Order: sequence, then structure tokens, then C-alpha cells
Amino acid sequence: GMGGVGKTTLLKKINNEFLTTSNDFEVVIWAVVSKSPDIEKIQQVIWNKLEIPRDKWETRSSREEKAAEILRVLKRKRFIMLLDDIWEGLDLLEMGVPRPDTENKSKIVFPTPPIP
Repeated sequence: GMGGVGKTTLLKKINNEFLTTSNDFEVVIWAVVSKSPDIEKIQQVIWNKLEIPRDKWETRSSREEKAAEILRVLKRKRFIMLLDDIWEGLDLLEMGVPRPDTENKSKIVFPTPPIP
């Protein structure tokens, strides 16, 4: 949607609601994507939420190795991921995020990008 209509505010409210009330999700992840997505920065946000041990994370040198580690952990969790400030398509598997389906019951929430 258009800039300034409250997409980020709404996502923050949703995030806070999931963090403060009991729900079916094991992990709630909030990540800001921005116009030029920094995949490694988003991976760092996910890593922090998943509490992957630092030594395990630091031995993963490439973005692909980090994605594999995130995927290994997230595949076993029911998660909700809130992605803010998306301007273009994003490859979830490139970050290590499994596609939500009826089996894992995870969810990904993102507002539509601003209209140019």
C-alpha cells in the first residue's frame, strides 16, 4: 500500500500482541527488509530470535551455510515471521526460511510494497 498509511504501525502491534499473549507460535520474528535487502542482516535477526549458539553461528562463513543452519532450526518450529518494508520479491529459502504450509502451521506476514 501507499507510504504513511500505517503498515509498519500495524505490524508492530501484531508483533507486540504475539510477544505478550499466549499463542500457538514457538518463535515470533520481526525483520525489516528495506529497499535494498541485506540477506545477511536479516539472517542475523533470525539467528538472534532462534538463539542459535554463537559458536555454531560463527563457524558458518557463507550466507548459504547460515541459511542451512536457520532452515535446520526453523523446520522444527512453528513460527510467525513479520517482514516490514518489502519493496520487491524476496527468496525465503535464500535466508533459510521454510515455506509455511499446513503441516508446519507457520505464517509469514508482510504488507504490500508502496505503489511508486
